[in-house]
Amino acid sequence: MKEIVMVPKSRVKKCGSILSDDVGCARRINVRNVTVRDTGGKKGRGVFAARRFLPGEIVAIGLVQRLEKVRTEYTIQMDWNVHAIFEEPAIFSNHSCDPNLAIIPNRFGGYSFIAIREISPNVEVTWDYATSETECVGVSTCLCSAAQCRGTVGGFPKLPRDHPLLTSAFYAPYLQRNPRHLPREIGMLARIVGS
Repeated sequence: MKEIVMVPKSRVKKCGSILSDDVGCARRINVRNVTVRDTGGKKGRGVFAARRFLPGEIVAIGLVQRLEKVRTEYTIQMDWNVHAIFEEPAIFSNHSCDPNLAIIPNRFGGYSFIAIREISPNVEVTWDYATSETECVGVSTCLCSAAQCRGTVGGFPKLPRDHPLLTSAFYAPYLQRNPRHLPREIGMLARIVGS
């Protein structure tokens, strides 16, 4: 796995232009920060950086289009039995076992995607789906081609205990709040990290 600069959540840069719950402002930030285009491979479309990002910067703001009760290949899990379909660009964000983004909850009821290392313009921005999903149904075989690829996306219970995003608590809040629903080892880690 490439070096990840783990920024404490307290140092994540807040977007100065989002001082209220202005969804229009969030959409303008997404247009300025990222583009959606074909990846040129089996993954279909992906999200690409439109500019350079430093660790801790918000790259995209995930806005919920609608909530679903069941998991699909296009939903992102928000809580136990609550799945969201996000607006573009987030709906086109691809998985990587060696991501350059992490998720944090945002004021719009979705997740924002923050840089966990420096990202150059025109680089695909990806996140690890297992940091929000208890299981992944839409993507069985991983297509990320990372050196440390797990081969399958799996779900949160399949993440290695020493995964940097786990030890830095960059994973879905519902998983941090409810570790008893997870396999014993991961549940113990979630209690430690989430406290």
